[in-house]
Amino acid sequence: MDNNKSKLLTPNTFTLTQPMIISASRRTDIPAYYSEWFFKRLQEGYCYTTNPMNPKIFYKIPLDQANIDAIIFWSKNPYPMLKKLHLLNGYAYYFQYTITPYSPDIEKNLPMKKYLVDTFIRLSERIGKNRIIWRYDPILFNTTYTYDYHIRHFKELCQKLAPYTTKVIISFLSIYRKIQKTCEKQKLYSLDENEKNNLLKIFAKICFENGLRMEICSQELPRIENYPVFPARCIDLNLINELINKKLIIKKDPNQRELCGCAKSCDIGMYNSCYNGCIYCYASYQNERLEENKTRHDAESPILLGELPKHAQVIERNINTLANDQLLLI
Repeated sequence: MDNNKSKLLTPNTFTLTQPMIISASRRTDIPAYYSEWFFKRLQEGYCYTTNPMNPKIFYKIPLDQANIDAIIFWSKNPYPMLKKLHLLNGYAYYFQYTITPYSPDIEKNLPMKKYLVDTFIRLSERIGKNRIIWRYDPILFNTTYTYDYHIRHFKELCQKLAPYTTKVIISFLSIYRKIQKTCEKQKLYSLDENEKNNLLKIFAKICFENGLRMEICSQELPRIENYPVFPARCIDLNLINELINKKLIIKKDPNQRELCGCAKSCDIGMYNSCYNGCIYCYASYQNERLEENKTRHDAESPILLGELPKHAQVIERNINTLANDQLLLI
């Protein structure tokens, strides 16, 4: 039987082959707002999530150690997880940690930057610098956040964070239709390609001087002499292979942008459930829905928001790890 096709199990349940790399999550900040729910789901060994394009379809995702190859956390404030990291023992995981130089006019509900930097350092000291990746993205511009502003603050952050990570991932803001009006209110503008490349050259020099690898997310690489720049792979198969000391065979994620280098993963978050208040966010853009969803979250529920309907159509992810049993020689 072809394992890549759905197989009918019960009137409402199917199986579907899926790489068991868990993304937690591009759609919301699970470490900041839903860590209690997440660790409860690890304890239970599964969670449910919905199909973003068809909310009537639900996926059952295995979360037990035997079947999960890696977990990638995306967060702007993972502090709530610091005291519970021991619950991740036995899992391969790392953090994509975003720290940008914006004030509450852009990132409304985030703590002070000093607090976020301190959390970054504490997390790195707990799990190791190779498992915490700094994200300086998105880069946006208006009369406050200028070309020179970014150079100054990027350098300051590099000097503070470089001892506690190995690389930084950078990207420029993409103004999606969902956030266009909000961005217009902030009078955001774009640089031309020459200006972007010049800024990236300066960033690359700063990274080189601070011993950081600089990667660019989902965008063309500039031609920079003397200072190396690399394409980003936020769901990084090479790093995951190092963490598990095995070799995963997983294709590029076809659901991401053309220049995205991420391996295929399974996201367990839900849209309109993050309360960081970032004006550039494409995943939480409906204020009315956000307020409603606050009342729908239950840390005891197997799904992030609400409950699984009694007669829901459920697609059960295949629970076979994709890791080759052969150990890597390091």
